[in-house]
Amino acid sequence: MVQSNSFNNKIIPNTFLIGAQKCATTSIYDWASQHPEICAPLSVKDYEYFTRKEFYSNKDLLSSFYEEVYNDEKIIFQGSVHYIYFKEALERIKIANPDSKFVLILRNPIERAISAYNYAVKFNYEDLPIEEAFDMEDQRIETGDIRTLSELTYKTHGLYYKQIAELLKIVNREQIHIILYEDITENPEKVVKDLFSFLDVNNTFLPEFRTLNNTGQIRNKWIQKIGFGDSPIRNFFIRKVLRVFLSEERWAKLRFFVIHANTKNAKTNYESIISEETKNELDAFFREDIDNLERFLGRDLSTWK
Repeated sequence: MVQSNSFNNKIIPNTFLIGAQKCATTSIYDWASQHPEICAPLSVKDYEYFTRKEFYSNKDLLSSFYEEVYNDEKIIFQGSVHYIYFKEALERIKIANPDSKFVLILRNPIERAISAYNYAVKFNYEDLPIEEAFDMEDQRIETGDIRTLSELTYKTHGLYYKQIAELLKIVNREQIHIILYEDITENPEKVVKDLFSFLDVNNTFLPEFRTLNNTGQIRNKWIQKIGFGDSPIRNFFIRKVLRVFLSEERWAKLRFFVIHANTKNAKTNYESIISEETKNELDAFFREDIDNLERFLGRDLSTWK
């Protein structure tokens, strides 16, 4: 069952969805949450507990979320799409629960970078044109700011093999389950069956295959600005009114409802968003990492190149 270690017998996750951002992680988390042997509160999906020192220093904070919905399930799931990007977060997870299992989803890194950029624009994190934003990455990394590193570094998040190599310095290969984005779109039933087998829960269970947190296109920019902007009035209303009456779980569900309702599906032609020169630069940037990942996974990733 759940390992407590330094968390004083509090409820601590034993399975972590660690990334990568914009790789269908919310859908996978949702499908897993439907399993009767898995506790996966929406309120702690992408709650960066192990990334941010001010959160991690409060040992009661994470377990307090689980106490709202915890029913003694076999798997206690928590996730942040940025955990894989921060080695210190992975090290903190190892301290909290040495036997943790890790789930990682990977996607064509150029498509992932463009999708992450569009997502940042959607939530008012990014105000630069896409190619300027890509060019700014080194300067942004130098800031060392957690929010900047998490949301505004599009290219280095796609160096998957480099990040996996760091993870393997901390945990054993048997603790890691890797899923490819293409497999999710082509055969979701096999993906969840393999995932449930890895988690050692009933792998004949089939969830409702909902698609959540699609970047898509905003239906109403005014609603998006009110809901996810940074105005003093908006922040005051949320902090002093909504958060007083809503639990973390209900607040998370409300946010996802608004996001989903204000997003319309839109097929993205990733090739048309960036210039041929930028595409070639990204191909060169990711090439060695993809080659290494191919050998590591034993999978043909030629469509990524």
